[in-house]
Amino acid sequence: MPCADPPTLMTMQQDLKALEERWGLALQSAAFGVWDLDPRAHQVQYSPEWKAMLGYGDLPAEVTADTDFWRSRVHPDDLQPMLAALHAHLTGSAAGYAVEFRLRAADGSWRWVLSRGRVVERDVDGEPLRVVGTLTDLTEHRELQAARLARDHAEAASRAKTEFLSRMSHELRTPLNAVLGFAQLLSRRLGDGDIEGQRTYVAHIEQAGWHLLAMVNDVLDLQRVESGQLALQMQAVALAPLWDAVATSMTPLAAARGVHLAATALPPRARVQADPARLKQVLGHLLGNAIKFSQPGGSVTFGVSAEGPQWRLRLGDTGQGIPTAQLPHLFEAFNRLGRVGPGADGVGIGLVLSRTLVQQMGGELVVHSTPGVGTTVEVDLPRADGAALR
Repeated sequence: MPCADPPTLMTMQQDLKALEERWGLALQSAAFGVWDLDPRAHQVQYSPEWKAMLGYGDLPAEVTADTDFWRSRVHPDDLQPMLAALHAHLTGSAAGYAVEFRLRAADGSWRWVLSRGRVVERDVDGEPLRVVGTLTDLTEHRELQAARLARDHAEAASRAKTEFLSRMSHELRTPLNAVLGFAQLLSRRLGDGDIEGQRTYVAHIEQAGWHLLAMVNDVLDLQRVESGQLALQMQAVALAPLWDAVATSMTPLAAARGVHLAATALPPRARVQADPARLKQVLGHLLGNAIKFSQPGGSVTFGVSAEGPQWRLRLGDTGQGIPTAQLPHLFEAFNRLGRVGPGADGVGIGLVLSRTLVQQMGGELVVHSTPGVGTTVEVDLPRADGAALR
């Protein structure tokens, strides 16, 4: 069988030209440009598609060949991360080079791009001689992502607003109904001589009024904290008398629910840097929650321990605990974690407000909970009683 004639030089040139044409057509139809970097000479060659992508197609190669030309067009916030990624690959500490950054186009706008490359040639010492890569325009993709994110945020805000209005209308209606109902009963009993009955109605009206005021104040406080309009009066606060005041105010609620309050002996020197009124508000919220969600016959304990430069306030209950699935939503405003029924009053912002206030005072609030066992809340605040214990 006769052997095929070896390819002639003309045939090889024709094949090479056809290959180059196919490669060129592929680049034209692709959504990326190609670059070829000589890291020693600091020279880089770009494909026409690369230049056209950014509007520099009319500039000659001798203008754009210097690496300083395109580096000067990288966004200042992105230049160092981009150079660090390239350096890591050139030195061999990274297998490849791939980084997203912003480039200034010829019209002055910023375009998000993805630059990827790889060293294709090194010298005998391992120094890079040639790096080839591609550039992909991500601007439209980024804009779509931003639009989707903005839409998601808007939808989430709308849902939160709707949920807030629904919960607020329900929760505010309860004490308002009590105020109106007992006021009507009282008006019918005026002058009948039953002073004790009338006093009972007045007490119910007052209780509902305070409940309503507390909810409104919580909502307003949370709004003021989030907007940065809440001014704190920071000073050294002794913990023992502050806790005694909070526990005393909550004793009637604990007695009504059959919950025992207990506190370990608080160190007389225990003083924290805080706003006394806001810290009292925080402890009131935490103790109120612990009592409301404890079972009859349960207990709530309070203790303080020194933790380096901080005092740790620890409030624990033997209540129902928080379901594991609800823990990620613990600090979502207006989320009562599915708690309904007796004791689940409020609009679900007490814990959120408490943590925010603690953080504003330079501390931190952490919750540990086991379903069926109970919940412990730890509040760390800066010490105001001298050097930390060692």
